[in-house]
Amino acid sequence: MTDPAQRFRVALPRSVPWSLVAAMVVTALCGRSIAFDERIDNIMYHDPEFPEFVSRAEFSSDLMPLWVQALARPESELQRMAADTIAIAHRSGMDGLGETADKLIAILGQDQLEPSVRRAVASSLIALDARQAAKALAETLDGGSLELARLIEPALARWEYEPIQETWRKRLADPETERLRLQLAVRCLGIAKDTSAFPALDEIVKDTNAEVPLRLAAARAAAEINRSDVITAANELASNEGDQPTASFFAVALLALQSDSKAISLLARLANHESQVVSGLALRRLFEIDPANVYALVDSALRSTDVNARRVGCEALVHKADAESIERLSSSLDDTNPRLRRYVSNSLIRLAMQPSLREKVIQTTSDVVSRDAWRGLEQGVIILVMLDHKPSASRLLELLTHRRPEVAVAASWGLRKLAVPETIPAMFAHAESQTELVVDTTYDGRYLGVIDAQLSQLFQAFGELGYKSAESLMRQFIPKTLLYSGDARPAAVWAIGKLNEGVLDEPLASQLAARLADVLSMMPEVEQVRRMSAIAIGRMNAESQIKVLREFVIEAPSPAGLACAWSLERMTGETREYSFEHVIYAGGWFLAPYGIRPTETD
Repeated sequence: MTDPAQRFRVALPRSVPWSLVAAMVVTALCGRSIAFDERIDNIMYHDPEFPEFVSRAEFSSDLMPLWVQALARPESELQRMAADTIAIAHRSGMDGLGETADKLIAILGQDQLEPSVRRAVASSLIALDARQAAKALAETLDGGSLELARLIEPALARWEYEPIQETWRKRLADPETERLRLQLAVRCLGIAKDTSAFPALDEIVKDTNAEVPLRLAAARAAAEINRSDVITAANELASNEGDQPTASFFAVALLALQSDSKAISLLARLANHESQVVSGLALRRLFEIDPANVYALVDSALRSTDVNARRVGCEALVHKADAESIERLSSSLDDTNPRLRRYVSNSLIRLAMQPSLREKVIQTTSDVVSRDAWRGLEQGVIILVMLDHKPSASRLLELLTHRRPEVAVAASWGLRKLAVPETIPAMFAHAESQTELVVDTTYDGRYLGVIDAQLSQLFQAFGELGYKSAESLMRQFIPKTLLYSGDARPAAVWAIGKLNEGVLDEPLASQLAARLADVLSMMPEVEQVRRMSAIAIGRMNAESQIKVLREFVIEAPSPAGLACAWSLERMTGETREYSFEHVIYAGGWFLAPYGIRPTETD
């Protein structure tokens, strides 16, 4: 049987044929990507900590007057582009464009207006939320296209423009109304909360000959109107399940805003429905009314094939927050849905902040980690590490060679975070095995990312824990190599800097300076290796490399430039003031004043 550790081996190239290297790179690029949990962090990017850049968009004050001039031109294409641009600029954050509303309304009143211009102007007025344009927009609907109606009518409903509501009610009563316009009227009456339309909507919901999308739209609109007889209509539908297989689905939709005892009783009955969709929707509404409504239904919710129902069950257990709930929650750490299992693990970490529940969380999570279900293992490791449960370190050592990359990387991260000195020798042995020269034609390049992530975490651990015996291993990662372009190399350089803090090593400093200065070669050095090299030079107080550091302290600071500034301040006391607000002068407009480039940055 093949040793599982063999699947996670890679070699630093010494005399590897380029044909083999190319084959490995192609395999890596074509292999499946592995999404590691976002909570698996890297300390090297926070020690030292640099400020984050904040972007802010600015708009030229000359843009709006120019677009208004374009609107006044007789060319239809120019008008259309100006109207579209105003809407785009408004959504992008440009202020003051509401002043263009009157100009846009005037265009709507023009005779023989091109349909494309009409639509662009209407879209812009709606984007500007120009409610004073309601009458003009409504008038454009006469004889207009369905596309225009679908754009304008929902806006008129939101603006509560009453004159058009009678038009919508007439559509409901007219059997000749085309299907899409009927559905649009139903939707708009719900948005407007027109109580007089409820009987007609109720009739559509119960019409077994009507199409499902229309019935669902009517149910949702009736729910928005929220009359007292909604529950009566929902009860009637739920009682006709035998005759109408989808009736319960519409019944749940009708109860979307109901919360009295009758609604709760009906929703509880629907929560046990054989349809996973119906039961999931009923559970969600019960939870929204009061999470306690779901306590008795948790078991069936967790057994559901619908992730939405399982989510409600887990949320109810989190709300209940007792020892029994924690026991039942732990089984969902292995849920097939990644968002749900991460929600559960985050919730268990929060629950463990309560002293009375901490030991229960640790106990149940340790049980999960003792098994071999990989999803539960990954999440369980994260929980125990976040709770700083150091006794779990021995299990993490076993998981370093787990068959699933997600578990193997979480284990290496966990060992770094727990920082148990007794585990260092085994961690180092694993790091050594990962960097042995074991390159052959059967190597599976898909796992290169896994190896890189593991080594990155282990190297950072050696740096944090001051494990000098690992330095010779990590020095192999300083030279530039095609196979290591991820986090392992910057981690090695960062850790070497930590291990040599205050200890000057001139040959090492020169080697790191060469990495920092490698910006003009055919394959320039990666930015993060340059960053860590600059930091390591500063930690060693290598004054011989001050000239190189000064060369790469630039006005618009990059990660490597900021690292140079940090090291110079550490060694010489020199300080530099940087602006971390990145101002972007929005460009790329179809029409802009002369002198504004398409994209201009500071």
